[in-house]
Amino acid sequence: MGVATMTRAEREAFLAETRYGVLSVAREGRGPVSVPIWHRWDAEHGELRFTSGLYSKKGKALVAAGRASYTVHDPDLGRGRYVMVEGPVTYDEDFDIDVELIGVGKRYQGDERGEAYVRSTYMDGDKVLYHIVLWRIAAETWLSFDTAKLG
Repeated sequence: MGVATMTRAEREAFLAETRYGVLSVAREGRGPVSVPIWHRWDAEHGELRFTSGLYSKKGKALVAAGRASYTVHDPDLGRGRYVMVEGPVTYDEDFDIDVELIGVGKRYQGDERGEAYVRSTYMDGDKVLYHIVLWRIAAETWLSFDTAKLG
């Protein structure tokens, strides 16, 4: 482990903070799909989780590639920190909407605004629209860096 590499506990704590991350998925014959999205770190299962449409550009690329990477960084220019997780991707069509969709919306936008946003954008009553599924990246490979460890 390098001198500025984060420990497992530090990486997981960093991923648990509310930050945007960038999902990157390889595509054959083209550059990767790389998009900023919301996420939730599930420490119990060692998975990075996010929701997105199964038939979206991201979804199609995820199914085709079967693997993805996800990078979260600290926007503070005075303190360079990032964590990248990479691994196999799976998805679930049946998931806990209150935790994985509404809960993540609340995490990023606050309770009232987050729930209102998710319900108005991705739901019709209690039904999820756009064939939104729960994606899971199993953390097999990690890269991390924290300039504060350089001394």
